[in-house]
Amino acid sequence: MKHWIANISCVLALILTITAKADGPIWESFEYPELNNFEMPDLEIFELDNGIRFYLVEDSELPLINLSVQVRTGGVVVPDDKTGLHSLTGTVMRSGGTEQYPGNELDELLESRAAVMETSIGFTSGSATMNVLAEDFGELLPVFIDLLQNPAFPQNRIDLAKTQQRSSISRSNDEQGSVASREFQRVIYGEDSRYARRIEYEHLENITREDMLDFHARSFVGENLAIGVVGDFEMEEMKSLLEEAFSVIERGEAMEMDFPAVEYEFPRSVNFVDKSDVNQSYVLLGHIGGTRDNPDYAKLQVMNRVLSGGFSSRLMQVVRSEMGLAYAVFGSYGSGNWFPGTFTAGVMTQSDTTAEAIEAIIEQIERLQEEPVSEEELELTRDQFLNSLVFQYTSRGAVLRERMNNDYAGLPPDTFERLVEEVREVSAADVQEVARRYLRPDALQILVVGNGEEVAGQLQRFGDVNEIDISIPPAPEG
Repeated sequence: MKHWIANISCVLALILTITAKADGPIWESFEYPELNNFEMPDLEIFELDNGIRFYLVEDSELPLINLSVQVRTGGVVVPDDKTGLHSLTGTVMRSGGTEQYPGNELDELLESRAAVMETSIGFTSGSATMNVLAEDFGELLPVFIDLLQNPAFPQNRIDLAKTQQRSSISRSNDEQGSVASREFQRVIYGEDSRYARRIEYEHLENITREDMLDFHARSFVGENLAIGVVGDFEMEEMKSLLEEAFSVIERGEAMEMDFPAVEYEFPRSVNFVDKSDVNQSYVLLGHIGGTRDNPDYAKLQVMNRVLSGGFSSRLMQVVRSEMGLAYAVFGSYGSGNWFPGTFTAGVMTQSDTTAEAIEAIIEQIERLQEEPVSEEELELTRDQFLNSLVFQYTSRGAVLRERMNNDYAGLPPDTFERLVEEVREVSAADVQEVARRYLRPDALQILVVGNGEEVAGQLQRFGDVNEIDISIPPAPEG
C-alpha cells in the first residue's frame, strides 16, 4: 500500500512540474493528428418499370452489404377496430418465414452465415433489412425477396405474437414515463384520434390471418417500395443483380396514406393520473406543435434549444441546477412530416414540488416571449446545434438513409444543407418572434402522473383537475 501511494505521489509531482514549466495549460502543448474529412459519397438512384426506386452507395471499408427496404404503409391506414394489425404483420412476417424457408429454418440459415434479416411496420412506414457478408449477398438475396413476397403467416406464430402483445398490454401501466407519454398524446390529439390510438385486448381478438395477408399484399408492391443498398460492391454489377432480382415484384397500386387533419383550439386543461406506487411526479405540459414544412422550422429548433436543448438550456439551468426542482427536465417543439407534432415540456420532480416545478417551466416559456436571448446565449446555442448536426452524416449509410427519408417525406434532397444555412442566420429577434407566435403559455394542457396522496391539492391552482382512468379494459369473454 505504501509503495502504491508513493508511486501515485511521484506521478502527481511529475504532472505538477510539467504544468508549472508550461507557458499555458498543458493540453495546449499536445499535438493532435488532423481529423479526416468526410466526403459526401456518390449516390446512384434508378427506378425499375414496376415502380421500385433504388438508392446505391459503394463503401468498401468492410466486406459487408446492407440492404434496407422502405415501405409506404403503416398503422395510419389500419381501421380503428383492428388497431395493431400493422405491427403484428411486421413481426410475424419475419418470425413465421415463408413456405420455402419456415421461421426456424430461416433462423438457422442466417445464423450459419452471420446474416440478419428483419421486418417491421410502424405508424407511418414499414421496413425490411438484410445485412450480410458481401460474399453471401448473391446467394441470400433470393431468400430475402421470398420473405418480402411470400410470408407464410403460420397460425402458431400469429398466436405467439398475440400472446406477447397481451403480455405487453398487461404491463402497459407499469412505467410512469410510458403512462405519461401515452396519455399526453390522448390529451393533445383527443381520445378518439388516430394519432392517440393504443392496442387493447379486443383489437387482438379482431385481427385474423386473412387480415395480415391482405395488409401485406396491399403494402409490399413495387409502387410502395424504395430500396437502399450500401456496402462492398461494384456499382454496375450490383445494379444488374438488383434489376433482375426485384423485377419479379408486381407494380401494384400505391398505398393511400390518409393522415386526418388535427382540429385543435388551444384549450387549457389539467389532467391527473393517480399512480400510488410512486413517490415522484412525472409532468408533461404543452399543446399542439407544427409540421416540418413550416418556413420557421429552423427558428423554432433554435428556440427549442434555448429552452430545453441539453445541459446549457434554460430549463436545465434554472429548474434543475438553480432551483433544484428536477431529477430530469426536458422539452421539444415537435414538427411532424405528415401531421402536427406536439410542443412539450416535461419534468420529473418530487411529489411535494409538483406545482412549483410546473410554475417554473411556465415562467421560462413566458421569459422567452418577454425578453430576447443574449447574443452570447444565442451563439452558444447555435454552435451546439450546428455541432450536433455534424453527427447526421456519420457514415455513407447515414447519407443514403437521409436521402431516402427526405424523398419519402416529400422534402427536397438538400433539406439538411438548407437547415444548416438557416440555423446560422437565426437572430435573437427571430427566437423571440417565434416564441411569441407559436408558444401559448396561457393555453397549456398539463398532465401529471403521480401519487395522489402526496400531490394532494397542488394542481387546483392551474384549473379544474380531470382525473384520468388508466384501468385496462378486460379481454372480451369467449
